[in-house]
Amino acid sequence: MNFILKKLIRFSMRDFIALTKLDNPEFAEGLAKLKKKLPQNSAPPKSVKAKMDIKKRRVKGGLYYIVRDKNNRSNKKVLFIHGGGFFLEALPLHWRLCQRLARDTGCEIIFPEYPMVPESNAKECHIMLMEVYRELMKNSRPEDVTIIGDSAGGTLSLSLSMLARDRGLPLANEIILISPGFIIGEMNEKEQKRAEYIKKNDAILGLFPVSKISELWLGDLDVSEYRADATKGSIRELPHITMFSGTHDMMNIPARRFAAKMKKEGHPFTYFEKKGGAHDYALLKKSREEYDIMVSKIKG
Repeated sequence: MNFILKKLIRFSMRDFIALTKLDNPEFAEGLAKLKKKLPQNSAPPKSVKAKMDIKKRRVKGGLYYIVRDKNNRSNKKVLFIHGGGFFLEALPLHWRLCQRLARDTGCEIIFPEYPMVPESNAKECHIMLMEVYRELMKNSRPEDVTIIGDSAGGTLSLSLSMLARDRGLPLANEIILISPGFIIGEMNEKEQKRAEYIKKNDAILGLFPVSKISELWLGDLDVSEYRADATKGSIRELPHITMFSGTHDMMNIPARRFAAKMKKEGHPFTYFEKKGGAHDYALLKKSREEYDIMVSKIKG
């Protein structure tokens, strides 16, 4: 990521970064005030609305959008769970990717607007997402469904799939994790050295108050539970997992651990690591190879 882009990102996050000096509950109060200045929902931007048919559905705890390309239609479906550090609504970047996927695969996009901190927590979020998941699976063949999530949405995609499995629900055909926002936790000496290097290059998460957000997000959940830390959950019986991660992303540390876990347990997976890749790099239009892989996975 070039120097100017790093400066722009840090400038746009300056109000948020200023909150990092506070501890909870003052941090939570400051975050709530800051969010009032930000978009209050995850609705698709006008540029996407012009090219797609959009319906809105409500479930307990929130709502979700059903989006399809106006021309290309297939029986494929994608549950897309957006990232945003568990506190930000969806960005146009998320919607642009979904618009391209719907255009090129004909898939129907199911896009939840899920509850986040500081107003909500992981338990309530999973309840809402499970409502969306049940509605999706009522009218879908599992082999036609792909779950995609980036950053915070990546770890939610994994934990939601574990929850669905444990409740005896049908599972998707594929899970795609884009720079998943796993908990970093304790690091060994080698990881600590890597973290020091990554932090200097990670303009998005390098200054992110992960521990303070996590405290709000976890609520009274035990950190060992998979709704709190998806990497702690069992991956037995889950579908094939495709994961993208970049080496200039703090989340690359737990991503490598999770890839090692899948390899050790013999779980079917594909792991792509981009040298110098920033957090969520695979969302960008220039990440053509990664996009083509997503398209092929959705098409089956």
